[in-house]
Amino acid sequence: MNQPTPILVVSAVDKTFTMHLQGGQHLAVLERLGFEVFPGECVVLGGPSGAGKSTILKLVYGNYAVDRGQIVLGAGTVDIATADPRSVLAARRHTMATSASSCVAYLGFPALQVVAEPLVERGVAPDEARSAPRAC
Repeated sequence: MNQPTPILVVSAVDKTFTMHLQGGQHLAVLERLGFEVFPGECVVLGGPSGAGKSTILKLVYGNYAVDRGQIVLGAGTVDIATADPRSVLAARRHTMATSASSCVAYLGFPALQVVAEPLVERGVAPDEARSAPRAC
């Protein structure tokens, strides 16, 4: 049987931060990071504070630039690591979505409504958006 095509491939990603208030010292936070996410999979980034969870998400979303490596989204349609800003914005609009980790931002809203909102914003009927297949 054929292996399904991953919807996200992160390969050989390096990320370094420059500590400008520390004399320009470089802090390597990720080295050779790699993983794949397949359709229908539920993936969790776990670990203690400072482990790099938020950094990984900001790299995938295109908020942080990678030093090296690839972040290929949507079965090879765009490499977030090298894409121009318009392509990153298009990928955000059509391929991925984020939500705040703070529950205060969505106090009183069911989680399903928060997750369905990007589809509703794209014109999908609210009932259809809430019944769309979910990875988790």
